[in-house]
Amino acid sequence: MYLARKYHRQLSQLICSDDPRAFLLAAGLLLGCLAAIGLLVVKLGSPPMNGCPWDSPFLVDGAWRIRNGQVPHRDFYNFTGDLPFYTTLLGMRLGGPCLSAIDYGNAVLMAVPSLAALWVLRRRTSALLAFLFSLFTALLVVTPRPLGSPYDFTDHAMLYNRFGEAFILVLAALVFLPPRQAFDNRRSDWAEGALTGFLLVALLGCKVNYFIVGVLFFGAAIFLRRISPVRAFACVAGGGAILATALLLTGIPLSSLCGDFRIVGACQSPAEKMRVFAIQGMKSLPLLPLLLLFAWEAAQGERLQKGRPRLWVHPFVVTTIFAGGVLLLSSNAQAGEICLLASAALYIAEIIRRQTPPPDASPMFGLARNVSALLLVLFFLLPTLVTDLKTMRHVTFATIQHHWVVARTLESTPLRDFRLAPDGSRQEEIAEYRAELDEGMQLLRDQLQPDMRLNALLFANPFHIALGLSPANGGMLCVAGNGMSRGSHPSLDRVVGNATHILVRRADPNPHDAYGAEWDSMNLELVAETKRFALYKVPQGLADRLKKVAPEGASR
Repeated sequence: MYLARKYHRQLSQLICSDDPRAFLLAAGLLLGCLAAIGLLVVKLGSPPMNGCPWDSPFLVDGAWRIRNGQVPHRDFYNFTGDLPFYTTLLGMRLGGPCLSAIDYGNAVLMAVPSLAALWVLRRRTSALLAFLFSLFTALLVVTPRPLGSPYDFTDHAMLYNRFGEAFILVLAALVFLPPRQAFDNRRSDWAEGALTGFLLVALLGCKVNYFIVGVLFFGAAIFLRRISPVRAFACVAGGGAILATALLLTGIPLSSLCGDFRIVGACQSPAEKMRVFAIQGMKSLPLLPLLLLFAWEAAQGERLQKGRPRLWVHPFVVTTIFAGGVLLLSSNAQAGEICLLASAALYIAEIIRRQTPPPDASPMFGLARNVSALLLVLFFLLPTLVTDLKTMRHVTFATIQHHWVVARTLESTPLRDFRLAPDGSRQEEIAEYRAELDEGMQLLRDQLQPDMRLNALLFANPFHIALGLSPANGGMLCVAGNGMSRGSHPSLDRVVGNATHILVRRADPNPHDAYGAEWDSMNLELVAETKRFALYKVPQGLADRLKKVAPEGASR
């Protein structure tokens, strides 16, 4: 306590400083961190994987299809957003078609939400919090760990969730936390409105559930009058222009994009969605009272200072962000880790920081409130931040020590950097997947023909890029229960496309599970089969016949 009393001004300055010199220092530190992280990620390349390595080919297969002239949602079915594929495609432009292209692209993309966060928070909070949140969003993009998993559970699984969390953290701060008075003007309204539109389009590129939550946040902010009509117009106009430009450059038809999102949205019944939401909400509920306690403290301080009677506003914002985080968690097949709650903590901390202590209060009173608010932010920020840093350290040491193995049949292919951990908590699963890769590669090498157009209907397909094959039009990037079901799936003629051969995995997931008798009626010719795979030849003219008999409700 003696040190706190003696140095309370210095402590308050460290926590609360928002002068230009402090932000210049924060910006310099952030740029240095981004450069160091980017160089490290590029140098390391693909991490040795000890999690779900079978998810990673999903990203390179999508990028490979685009590189070969295909258009998402038009030439193949995809139930996620497309930003991760174009990011990986950028990595391929920088480093060639390989698994490390995922990491190369991430090293570039991380600067976008990170610098956007610094610009947004420069206008809203202290230099310390702005730096921490900006660094947090950068690590969210580049760390090869699924959210909710331990630090050594390394892979690129569900990378779109990490992208989405980074962008929606920035959006939540932008729409809910009003700028400081010095930045509150018509010019900033136009700039922030355009940035809001950009972030919503980026969320749509990550995954449709992030876009929906982003729109709900935007609507809640309008309801609270945190967004002026000028800013709302700039958001809609700017977002519409950015989306139209993105669709024009990529060639993605908006109707097909919405159609694929409609398919995935119908894969799960409303009752099941509500059940999962309720379960995740109950698991996360103990965190809400802590946030509401500080929200009430912020509301009371504001009432005493400004005489404002709307005590419900801050608890409403916190509850809205909490509900959005639970909704994302329940629709992400994710074990835990609601990063969005750090944004709620930041909101409360900044409201408290802006309040002037009563004239009769001791200097320690204001310091205690600010330190408590900072600790609240760190409580929600540090678990993910520290775990991501531990993951980066783990990957660095494993890569430097060459502590990995590669499937034998991939060693002479572009996927020779598909590194798997030789030991760890998932040895059996990793060994089984190595055997699966070798078996599938050998089967296709034995059956390759010059005119073969292959559709590999698998959970994730590494074989196109490994063998240098031009993918057939049609098919789907991922055969999974959360992306297709008996009741909702793309039409069979769209899945077959112009393929001459179809490769399926004999165990689940398998397209037969979704199509049933319709799949059997195609009478595919079995060319070869192994323990895990079956390769079929498509009868000539099958796609045209399927179009004529396609079910009336099938999606094209």
